[in-house]
Amino acid sequence: MDEKALAGRVALVTGAGRGIGYGIAQALGGAGATVACAARSLDQVEAAAAAIRAKDGSARAFRLDVARAEDITSQLGAIVQALGPIDVLVNNAGIVLQKPTVELTDEEWERILATNLTSMFRLARAVAPSMIARGGGKIINVGSLWGKIGVPGFLAYCVSKAGIDALTRCLALEWARHGIRVNCLAPGYVRTDFNVHEMADERTRAHILSRIPLRRLGEPDEVGPLAVYLASPASDFMTGQTIYLDGGEGIA
Repeated sequence: MDEKALAGRVALVTGAGRGIGYGIAQALGGAGATVACAARSLDQVEAAAAAIRAKDGSARAFRLDVARAEDITSQLGAIVQALGPIDVLVNNAGIVLQKPTVELTDEEWERILATNLTSMFRLARAVAPSMIARGGGKIINVGSLWGKIGVPGFLAYCVSKAGIDALTRCLALEWARHGIRVNCLAPGYVRTDFNVHEMADERTRAHILSRIPLRRLGEPDEVGPLAVYLASPASDFMTGQTIYLDGGEGIA
């Protein structure tokens, strides 16, 4: 691909302040996109945007709580006004909860689904009219290997991630005639704040690594190049797909 394959494109990345979202935002900025870095923590996304600008990229920070419908409406308007129409949407924001199913409350279930799945539907629905009017766009939903394999104690999280697969396929089929490509990027274990405590325990770490054929975790900056590919013209014949970036865990 062209080194600046995304020059002239505006990309919105949710959950861009840390982990996988940070890595994706940095990669898109490096590929020439103007990046709207969004998350609940403004401090974190301001640092992410500053890191892109420090490498001669273009980025702005926006506070966005994806679980709040009113935030999506107001902040999308602010982003478009500041940067222009969104060409690439990266639905990445998400939360995780480990809890036995019999102890899981209705409120916890609803919070996980609202943040991890409903927000992606709302954001995709919000950006689609402009993409349709302009003849196309790219939507990248960040799922998880756990949406495919299931993990005990993480019911709400796994269900939310499995739902992202179906959301991706349905939107891809419905919007293909408008030139909108919708794909899902589904990582396995990537080194983030979510798993730092697990990996600090030697027995847990050894167990996790034993399930990964490549015998290591992924790094956030290894997810970014795949997101750039999905956002670029190089992937124009791909839509409705879930791509697993998991070190081989899903086939082991």
